[in-house]
Amino acid sequence: MSLRDPAARICRSIDGGEAAALLRSVRDHELPPEIQELLEEYESIPDARSRFIWKWIHRLAPRNTMPFVDDGHAAAVATDKTMLVLFITLLDDLVEKRGDYGTFDAITSLVRSGGIGAGSAVPNATDADVDEEYAAFAARVWGRLEERIRRGSRYDRYAPLYRFDVGQVLTAIEYSTLAIERPELATPSDLRRYETHNMGVCAFADIDLMHATVGLDGELSAFRDAVHTAQRMARIGNWLSTWERELGEGDCSSGVVVAAIERGIVDHGELSEFADGDSEVAAAVGRIEDHGLEAELLAEWNDEYRRLVEASDRIDAADLGPFVDGTEEVLRYHLASRGLK
Repeated sequence: MSLRDPAARICRSIDGGEAAALLRSVRDHELPPEIQELLEEYESIPDARSRFIWKWIHRLAPRNTMPFVDDGHAAAVATDKTMLVLFITLLDDLVEKRGDYGTFDAITSLVRSGGIGAGSAVPNATDADVDEEYAAFAARVWGRLEERIRRGSRYDRYAPLYRFDVGQVLTAIEYSTLAIERPELATPSDLRRYETHNMGVCAFADIDLMHATVGLDGELSAFRDAVHTAQRMARIGNWLSTWERELGEGDCSSGVVVAAIERGIVDHGELSEFADGDSEVAAAVGRIEDHGLEAELLAEWNDEYRRLVEASDRIDAADLGPFVDGTEEVLRYHLASRGLK
């Protein structure tokens, strides 16, 4: 692996027809029945996200799965991670698209109370400010996921860490809501500290640990360093592939847009007007591109990549090389799917 400028090498790798080929591989990807069943109900929700996203996540799941996962559980783990992203998305869209904090609070109280199993009920689901049907569906997704991950031989060992990391995802959603509603309060450092957890990579790694063939307790600190680094890399890739769409929606929770606001490239007062004027959005996009903010993020991704290699080299119990290589593939798919997620 070259550490000189891996991001540039990845960008070059999707020149020509390669990006189109990657997108075809996502569109042609077949989801497992467990996910298709949930999506049939999910897609009845107004503003449901496209099936392309779920195919993208499930296809890339093996790339962010640790090589120490038992081969017999690899397919199940990929499905588990896709379910977790579906659950996170349900919560994310509640506040970002609907502004429905009552239902958000009801669902998150289920998570924070430790509710498990397909029959788990959402606390206060019948309150007037709670969308009971939406909450019930979210509870079913959460319950099925819980029942599945409890089959892991090391579930009891890592369940507390998993619940903590899922809690960090909830905090990330709350922070991104603050950034959208009060963009003048958003800062790049806070975005990296809180909103990065929305990628769920730490919770993914906890699921891997539950199904591991080796014990990593003696090297858990180094392992967590590697995972946190990979999570920041995934966040950068997501920012690069979604910021233009989010800008047009008045969403400034992207690292690109927050940096543009902080430097005066975009005025946060403009954001609320963008949805009504495509020309204003195009002008703002042009200003951001002229200032090279994407190139800065790719340089940051390179720095994180080097940290990931160093962290993985400190781990003796397992070879994280395939996971490191997988972060390259994840960035490649992010860049190829710009504007489609």
